[in-house]
Amino acid sequence: MSAQISAITSSNPHRRLHVLMCAGACHPDLGSEFAVGWQWVTAAARNHRVTVITGDARGAAQAIQKRLDQDSELRQNLSVRTIPWFDPPRSRMLERLWVAVPPIYYWHYRRWLRQAAEEMQRVADQDPVDIVHQVTYICYREPGRAWTLGRPFVWGPIGGTQDVPWAFLPSLGLYDGFRHAARNLLNWWDLHWRSDVAQAMRASAGLSAVASDTQDTIRRIFGKSSVVIPATSCGNGILAERASRSHEPVRFVFSGLHIARKGLPFALEALSRLRDLPWSLDVLGSGPLTERWKRRAERLGIAERVQFHGFLLRAEALRVMGAADAFVFPSLQEGWPTVVIEALSLGLPVVTTCQHGMADMIDETCGFSLPVARPGQLINDLTNALRILASDRARLNTLAEGARLRAQHFNRDNQVEAIDSMYKQALLTLWPENSLPRD
Repeated sequence: MSAQISAITSSNPHRRLHVLMCAGACHPDLGSEFAVGWQWVTAAARNHRVTVITGDARGAAQAIQKRLDQDSELRQNLSVRTIPWFDPPRSRMLERLWVAVPPIYYWHYRRWLRQAAEEMQRVADQDPVDIVHQVTYICYREPGRAWTLGRPFVWGPIGGTQDVPWAFLPSLGLYDGFRHAARNLLNWWDLHWRSDVAQAMRASAGLSAVASDTQDTIRRIFGKSSVVIPATSCGNGILAERASRSHEPVRFVFSGLHIARKGLPFALEALSRLRDLPWSLDVLGSGPLTERWKRRAERLGIAERVQFHGFLLRAEALRVMGAADAFVFPSLQEGWPTVVIEALSLGLPVVTTCQHGMADMIDETCGFSLPVARPGQLINDLTNALRILASDRARLNTLAEGARLRAQHFNRDNQVEAIDSMYKQALLTLWPENSLPRD
């Protein structure tokens, strides 16, 4: 198959496809799903002509237009059509219900996807399309309707298949333990019995998984092959040479939403066992568990070493992270956490779990990837890893250099190349004995 790709591209190496994308979240100045949408849209536009249908959420239309005005090359390759987004209820009580009961949110999102598919059909009727691509949101539960348009269909990055390990549910507390148990069961049901998910999988000519475990799940349940492409890449604006550090104490940093599955209490427990060593911890982010985590640090007797910064704008958050020595991220359930890529880009060794996207990011050259058999074992392993970093400056500096080198593996150029290859492979799946179908 690779020989066929080579033959096609060599016969017309500069050929550009017209890619019609659906990216509900797409914003150049925001993180999370918005950053994923913008990165994938602009990555595809590096080599092809792209039309994207997106939602005008949180000022997306204005922000995108500003970027296009600043970048003439991108403006030539990218056409953007925004349609109204759905906003959360103005009532505080209804907004909480919106967050607590995911089916309410998904009902609105599904309705938006139907509108997006109608707009995509109008584009395809006016201008020949080579590939339609469903991008965000990453969760497999809502594949959208792009696969019904009768064009070669690509879907990804696909995530959302990851579960919190059952052995850890009691440690999350009654509410969060029950919530994640319900999500685990819902995952099993949706993956095995949701007809629209199965239909979209069968209709796909190309699939991108957010991590290796999702790739395995897609192969096992749907019998489809996929390629792992990082949801977000490392930008050269972050990646930089890092000087060796010699100051004391060793400075750890955590960043993420303050919710149960992020696992910060495991790190606090582990650090409380290192009173004989000099260290400090910066905690970035905010959420419903912030105050509970502060009280946990006080009960453990380490509150004076732990500084909670709250929510910071991205530039300030990167500044605080860049002043640290190592990144601690004991999360139990993730897809492709951008913050880990950012930590590697800043030359921070990463102490995390061998779960989901983190298992693809972290190896022995750049940090510690810890198993998640049970909570007590994880705390012990965290204690051992953090003790090594807090007591062995030479080892820490070696891992810091490894982190910087590891980040280069996830750079922007590699992401662009992987997406381009996925498109060519998708078309070869449909037309294996011919060149690409249209100039």
